Amino acid sequence: MLTNAVSTTRGPIIGAEQNGLRAFKGVPFATARRFAKAIPPLAWTEPRQCTDYGAYAPQPGHLDHADEEACLSLNIWAPAADHPLPVKFFIHGGAFVTGGGADYDGSFLAAHGPAVIVTINYRLGPLGFLQLHRYGLTEANNLALQDTLAALDWVRANIANFGGDPDAITLSGQSAGASMVIALATLPQARGKFIRALALSAPGRNITSAGHADDVARHVLEELELARDPSAIASVPLPKLFATVERIGRRLADETDAGTVFGPVLDGTVIPREPGEVFADGTLRDIPFWLGSCRDEMVMFLKSAPPAAMIRTTERQVRAAFGDSGWCRLLSYYRATARLDEDPYEALLSDAFWHRPMADLARRHAAAGGAVWLSRFDHRPALEPFLSQGPTHGADNACLWAHLPDFIDRPILRRKGGPMTPADIDVAARFQASVLRFVTTGMPDVAQAWPQFEPGHEPLAIFGQPFHIVPLNDGARFRVWAELSAQSGGAQAVTAM
Repeated sequence: MLTNAVSTTRGPIIGAEQNGLRAFKGVPFATARRFAKAIPPLAWTEPRQCTDYGAYAPQPGHLDHADEEACLSLNIWAPAADHPLPVKFFIHGGAFVTGGGADYDGSFLAAHGPAVIVTINYRLGPLGFLQLHRYGLTEANNLALQDTLAALDWVRANIANFGGDPDAITLSGQSAGASMVIALATLPQARGKFIRALALSAPGRNITSAGHADDVARHVLEELELARDPSAIASVPLPKLFATVERIGRRLADETDAGTVFGPVLDGTVIPREPGEVFADGTLRDIPFWLGSCRDEMVMFLKSAPPAAMIRTTERQVRAAFGDSGWCRLLSYYRATARLDEDPYEALLSDAFWHRPMADLARRHAAAGGAVWLSRFDHRPALEPFLSQGPTHGADNACLWAHLPDFIDRPILRRKGGPMTPADIDVAARFQASVLRFVTTGMPDVAQAWPQFEPGHEPLAIFGQPFHIVPLNDGARFRVWAELSAQSGGAQAVTAM
């Protein structure tokens, strides 16, 4: 049935209610403008029905009928409660070019928190990340990140009307969304607007350099023959714009750190400083962080298409930091120690782009006096196609959003759902419970079974069968990297930021 009307700053909205849980979908928080900062949506006076997901942000597969202006919407799941509930504000992943808030159903997490769950859209690909402010489009600067900040501001201003506590917001995200969380958390504009953060599988290079972003913009303008009239890019049809960017991306792949053209940009204004520096200097010491990764992060990428560019980039960075002998030592070590079911390159790249950068960020935050917990997801859910290869990129996220006891057919998996095994149910339930504890209490385990990551004491929580804690440096692989770094005067081949 429909809910009663709920007031928002732009007008009243109506959602759907079932079993005491209210859901509001496709709620507009801003109006997108091509290569310009989003503006508040037009106000309305009559109750607006928000029972269906809003349009996806323009992306491959959603271009021909994309509603570009109306893509900035969010979704809210709010359980009944007699007191304000904590809020989980989730930013989706998708390599900064795909995905949407509609890929996630927050009803299960909301009911079991209890917590208010919010998922959002933000502009993707060239519309969200193409840096054109140096070419006359003065507002085209980290637009996707500014979209997420606008969504956060909307939630702060309105979530109390849905039973949420605006002073108890947890930023959360996975993959590219985790990179957005880390970037957003360091912004001066975001200070005081959230109280904790959860980042799952943030790629090692979370921030793109201004120089690289300028090069991408220049190549795109030249390819479109608009170098002398950059403002005309605002009228280029979406299919042509995205096809051009895809060609540029393939051409520049070897020059990027993680095989992706786009991402938040260290522009000096929206992002004034390297996030790693902000973590290290104690600015965020009052914000608890949970940083997580999956054991075999790279399996999904290696199985879908061998990422030669990532291997070349890693080799180039390692040789520059540790010399030719350092690269040979690392490669020989991974070849000698890989599990029978493990590709040495997969293991090396998983460590280089995910595990080590997350550990480095945890160390910076802990050394500055901040509370931080570090985890690794080691369980392989009974899913196809990629998750059957191991606990790869997204395995933890699939379990987090699962409706127990069965997975359902959800867009995030792009596949038909299947029954969960008893082990799947056990690990997923533990992971969900830990996330909800973190959202509601600021600690992922109220029983203290998972100790905090601290200087000199670096526990790594393993979500597997069973859940257990190991020392971070229990694995010799990290020690090899540390030894090479020490021998080269502290150089870091692939770092968190």
